[in-house]
Amino acid sequence: MTNKQNFLLLKLLLLSITLFSQSLFAGHALPEFSARYAIKKYGIKLAEAHYQLSYTDKGYKFTQNTELHGIASVFASDTVHAISYVDQIRGNLLLQKHSYRQTGREKNRDEDIDILWQTYKNTLKGKITGVVRSKKIDLRTDTEVWDALSFQIPLMIEADENIKEYPYRAILKGEIDNYIFILKSTKKVTFANKEYKAIQLVRTDPDRDRELHVWLLPALNNLPYRIENYRDGKEHSMGQLESVSFNNGTPLAEQQTDDEDEF
Repeated sequence: MTNKQNFLLLKLLLLSITLFSQSLFAGHALPEFSARYAIKKYGIKLAEAHYQLSYTDKGYKFTQNTELHGIASVFASDTVHAISYVDQIRGNLLLQKHSYRQTGREKNRDEDIDILWQTYKNTLKGKITGVVRSKKIDLRTDTEVWDALSFQIPLMIEADENIKEYPYRAILKGEIDNYIFILKSTKKVTFANKEYKAIQLVRTDPDRDRELHVWLLPALNNLPYRIENYRDGKEHSMGQLESVSFNNGTPLAEQQTDDEDEF
């Protein structure tokens, strides 16, 4: 075999290895995206929430920034800033770090959570430490665990209209609890002048009469289109997708109007 043939063979081998590794990651990875949501109550836009998913050397960085909007910003200055780091470790997507800051409220709801994982011999053990609402936490888990922001990552990866149930473990108010979504229905919705199929997933709080409804768009990487919070059987608040850009591409956006801020 000539040197030229050896070089071509090596190049082909390297190319096949690269394509194989990319296909493994692409099989479950989400694209980077930046999305803006209108937070409404009684049909009035009170706040804007900005979500950004970006890649790190090990996995994902997911951030949320929320500020009051319109008439609500005149009377208060509440803000929310949350960030979660999720790493891919030996085939598992694992939450590594989460922080949450909320200003403008007297009650301290801040969170700082770190998780140290052990994955020796295909076992999964996590040590969870930090401070949640001014109280120190020290927890253990033998399964993946998420926070109120990062759970959207596995949900977007796994959601499918042919799968009925999505059980997750989540750190809620400093304790590990079940976060189970049930697929309820599908319907057609219109976003950015285009019709999409949306799938509805519902999480019911077993201790209180509250529900979280999440509508995902499979054609847009299962991005949440609408998030509804129900209390006592009535919609308490909701978030509606206004714009999104994937991989720094051209944004898809709803046409903006001023009607929602008028009385």
